[in-house]
Order: sequence, then C-alpha cells, then structure tokens
Amino acid sequence: MKKILLLPNPLKPAALELADPVQKLFARNGFQVNVELSEPGLALPQADCFDGIDLVMVLGGDGSMLNAARRIYPRQIPLLGVNLGHLGFLTRVESNRLEEACEHLQKGLYDYEERTMVEAVILRENQAVHRLVGLNDLVLAKNSFARLLRIETWIDDEYFTTYPADGLIVASATGSTAYSLSAGGPILDPRLAALVVAPICAHSLYARPLVLSGEARVKAVFHADYAEASLSADGQATIVLQAGDVIEFGKAPYVTKLLRFNDQGFFDVLKTRLKEGRI
Repeated sequence: MKKILLLPNPLKPAALELADPVQKLFARNGFQVNVELSEPGLALPQADCFDGIDLVMVLGGDGSMLNAARRIYPRQIPLLGVNLGHLGFLTRVESNRLEEACEHLQKGLYDYEERTMVEAVILRENQAVHRLVGLNDLVLAKNSFARLLRIETWIDDEYFTTYPADGLIVASATGSTAYSLSAGGPILDPRLAALVVAPICAHSLYARPLVLSGEARVKAVFHADYAEASLSADGQATIVLQAGDVIEFGKAPYVTKLLRFNDQGFFDVLKTRLKEGRI
C-alpha cells in the first residue's frame, strides 16, 4: 500500500487544516499522498483521481465516510476515516493518533471489513429512471408538512402490508445504528449481509421493523393524494418522487471496504458510544 488519496470534508475547517500536516506526515514515511478538494455541494470529484489509489483516507466524521463510500462506488478501494465528527462508528483513527496509524500501515498491521451497501431502483411507468446506493440506508419519506403516506410493501414478490406512515427505511447492517435505530430498529453486527426494513412513525400498533436476508428484494409503492415524497441515500443524496413510483430495494452488487487496525472492533466502539450516551 503506497498511494493514498486524502478526502478532507470541505465544510469542516478542522479537516482542511489537517490535510497539509497529514500529507506531509505520510509523505515523510514513504507514501505517495494526493489531496482531493471538492467544492461544497458537488456530488463527485473527478473520476480519474481514484486511478491507481490503494487507500482513500477521509478527514471528517461518519457523514464524510458515507459520502466517500458513494463517491468511490463501485470501485472497492479501502476507506480509512480520521474522526473529526461526533459518533465515529465508521472512522477508525482519532486525529491525535495519526503517527501511530502511519506506523501500523507501514508494518501491515491492519485488516479489512467488507460492508454491505443497499441499492434502490426507481421505476416510473415501468422504466428505470433513477438508481441510488447507500452505505447506511435508503429512506422513502414524505416532505415537510405533507400528509402521511400509504406505502404498499412487497417482499420477494409477495405482498406484505401497506404502511400508513411518514416513510420507510431500508438499511444495511452498518446503517442499523443510524436512522433505523431511531425508528425502533435493532442493532445488527455490521458484518451481516442483512437488510432492515423499518417504517417511520407508522400509524399502526402492529408495524414493527423487519430483519431480512441480504438476498431479499423489497418493493415499495407510495400512494397519497396530496403528499410529496423523496428517496434519499444516507441522508445526503435525494431524489423527488412522484405518486405511483415503484422503488425496488436490495443489496448492492458491490461492498464498501473499511480498513481497520488489529486492535479495533465494532463492539468496542458500540460499547463506548452507549456508555457516553451518544446513541
């Protein structure tokens, strides 16, 4: 591993300030380091900036990691996050431990976690008009002040139920600690290739989150006379929907690879976050 691409979050001054010392630190230790500075609001950097890259190092928080995962998709370049955010479920390095991280990379003291991503295809009049992928989740939700939706839901081509709700979350195991958790969903081991389906504020006593096989296919059709709705990936990329649109959800064909060091694990992070009251 020799060629590293730094992706600092352009909206975080601390990330921009850290980019130069990080580049110099790793360059002194034999790595070739490039920095990609995207303007705020741009969805993608130049595609060729990823050519020949062995590792993408993200300076930011979990939101920055989610954005980076979608930006490099479907390339399965490993991601390493330097935590400058709040939760830090996806980031693996604190900003005061960069020299230690550099040493671990030099010595090969690291491993990879493969994280399942979720994919949605929007069908309008039987034509695929949009495709979204997310590392955490895909969320069908009503827009502000709109009336509730009636979301007709199918699982593996079998009709399941119609949720009267504010929306529907389809999350990966990685995303089980995000929006799905606040909607009453379970926390899953992120190594599982599973899907969580969780209605948002369902107007029903019997609507409960579901855990499905990673091979399951979920189809949702939303009905409303006046409501406006949208589909978002990781709470960042959003597409406005039309009533009658069919959204087909499932496991994405490619994974996100997260680099982690040998002394790190998800449950240690989870335990710490629970104790700190961050979730």
